Amino acid sequence: MELLTPETTHRLDSADFAALASGLGDGRIVGRLRAAQVSRRQLMLGQLVAAARSARIAEYFDVLVAAERRSPAAVRLLLLQPHVGAWLTATLRAVRGGSEAQGGLEARLEYMAGVALVAAMTAGVDAKFEVKVYGGSVTLPGLGRAILGDAHTASLEHIGGRTQLGTVVVPEHIEHSAGGWQAVRRLRCAATDLRIELSVDDVDPFRDCHQLGAEGRLSDDDIRHWQRLLDDAWPILVEHHRSYAEAIAAGLTTIVPLHSERPDHGMNVTSMEAFGAVSLTPPVNGRALALGLLHEFQHAKLGGLLDIQPLYERDDRPRHYAPWRDDPRPLGALLQGAYAFHGVVDFWRVQRRLLTEGPGQLAQVEFVRWRDRVWRTLDILEASGRFTSLGLEFLAGMRAAQSPWQQEAADAVTVAMAAEAADDHRVGWQLRNRLPETAAVRRLASAWQASMPCPRDPVPTETVRAGRMLTRSARLDLARLRIVEPARFAALSAGENATVGDIALAAGDLPAARRAYAAEIVATDRVDAWIGLALACQRDPDAPRLRFPELCMAVHRELSGTGDGTVDPLELATWLEPVECLAV
Repeated sequence: MELLTPETTHRLDSADFAALASGLGDGRIVGRLRAAQVSRRQLMLGQLVAAARSARIAEYFDVLVAAERRSPAAVRLLLLQPHVGAWLTATLRAVRGGSEAQGGLEARLEYMAGVALVAAMTAGVDAKFEVKVYGGSVTLPGLGRAILGDAHTASLEHIGGRTQLGTVVVPEHIEHSAGGWQAVRRLRCAATDLRIELSVDDVDPFRDCHQLGAEGRLSDDDIRHWQRLLDDAWPILVEHHRSYAEAIAAGLTTIVPLHSERPDHGMNVTSMEAFGAVSLTPPVNGRALALGLLHEFQHAKLGGLLDIQPLYERDDRPRHYAPWRDDPRPLGALLQGAYAFHGVVDFWRVQRRLLTEGPGQLAQVEFVRWRDRVWRTLDILEASGRFTSLGLEFLAGMRAAQSPWQQEAADAVTVAMAAEAADDHRVGWQLRNRLPETAAVRRLASAWQASMPCPRDPVPTETVRAGRMLTRSARLDLARLRIVEPARFAALSAGENATVGDIALAAGDLPAARRAYAAEIVATDRVDAWIGLALACQRDPDAPRLRFPELCMAVHRELSGTGDGTVDPLELATWLEPVECLAV
């Protein structure tokens, strides 16, 4: 059997590497990353066909080979479809692992029928074959899907320019939905001389590769809403963040809408196996979409580079603090986050000069907050000892780009607000992910109950991972509200999303905040109340230090478990002041 033949090597010259290290990289460089993705997927496809040992898969593969002979460019574009990459990764893993039920594996393999038919369509090759139908539909990657109801099998054919999937005839204008055909719809926008076209993929079965809740079929009104957002976002990127916009236009092809319970609680994510796609909830406005696209394509650029040139020795232990995540991260993920937020810093660096009043102040805070966090994260990466010489060169390139930003002036109020936001996240991370040794906690609880002085022995504390978390901080929401809508903030009272302690903390009334949080801890023991208490203590030199809130929370919970649940957390924090926690 003849195989699709990938290029043997892909390299970036020193200038291209330096451009990526600085956070940038133009359309030509992105084109090289895309070419490497084609080769990678060609190799994976050959491996999948060999591992599957299926006559049906071999038949589909023969159509791909014939299409490539007719039009290599058409097949390359097909292989660059993001969810072809996601499918290849998931299916090759399932074939090799042998852990998936036979029916599930067959459904994954049968996706290749749609891949083959798209190759035939785009290359102008006649093809016809019988396929098994799973889930009531057949998907043509990047184009749409045919809804076939209860059919168990269907004939797929592209003959003489006409395409039919079972009983569904694909319209001549393939972007039109009709007669059981659900087309992948597209967003288009131009600003000055730079255009972008994005598919809105709400049909591909492999689009939810993150398992974060991809939306089902969107209404036409939803699509129009996304178009309005892009119309607002794209000029922002082109006019003010041109280098990033050029890269996005060259490499981003697909967005996958995610479901969101709250319109103001956004989420966006990129899979390294779906180069060219970003999954995201509908952002609140065009500026938020511009930032989301810039942020996520940073991930794509770095992922593409790492497929060509590894930069570090793998360390998959989830143990590092990332200021943008609520869970511990392994080394590679920490690098990914630092690189993405390198772009975020640059975005707010520019936007803070364009925006005024509340939004301008918020942009200032975001710039100062993230430039500090990325700078500190670079320290961790450089000190890890796991980066190659080329990897250290990459980090140095990021550092060099960041250095001038560190010198840009910011007023004291902005610096204080940025520090408050950073501290809020760090304390929450400590409380959720740092676990003091159980034996030490019990010794401390016993000493407290015996009215003894606090033992000064250091407490071993390990980093644990309770799973991916996407939390929301009412305190940060209030801080933003105080900046953007001060009159509305002044009229707030405690409610469902903000407690008495939260409002007092945001208003700067630290003693009232401590009292309210301490009372809430005794009543409910919420982690958010512990976060607030720690912040209210740390911001006031006259309060207990509470440097290790995870220890205070653990001892308080131990005391509650022994029936001593009314202990004042502030008194306990004062008693625990001499104790140090040591990471193990």
